[in-house]
Amino acid sequence: MTIAEKFTVALAVAFVWTTVFSLTINASWRGLRNFGIMASYLVGIGMFIIAGIKPAALTWGAFGLLSGTLAFVRDLVVRVRADAEDEKPAITAEHFICGQFAWPIMGPEAIESGLVSLGVLRARRQWEQIV
Repeated sequence: MTIAEKFTVALAVAFVWTTVFSLTINASWRGLRNFGIMASYLVGIGMFIIAGIKPAALTWGAFGLLSGTLAFVRDLVVRVRADAEDEKPAITAEHFICGQFAWPIMGPEAIESGLVSLGVLRARRQWEQIV
């Protein structure tokens, strides 16, 4: 059993598209990330029809595992950096389970919020106050 290579490239492009526009400050540009999310699901449907169930499931599952891992690592970083116990997110297998269904949204959001947690990006609320 192997992954669907052509579809992997298409899903990776949609993932990068969504991530790039998730990191933008301008609200109208940020809305373009929705096209990447929609493209991921449409490519996924086409992949299951054209490539077959097993390669499509393996390919989709790999992206889900990647996004679940990104969300898990982000929550670990937030947990380590949080002072108060109520600010610490729960560390569960939910990241990996939800990642199988919602990875087009989870992965880019995990990257964005992870960069905010590390201080690389400003939180969206801070940008809205400046603008």
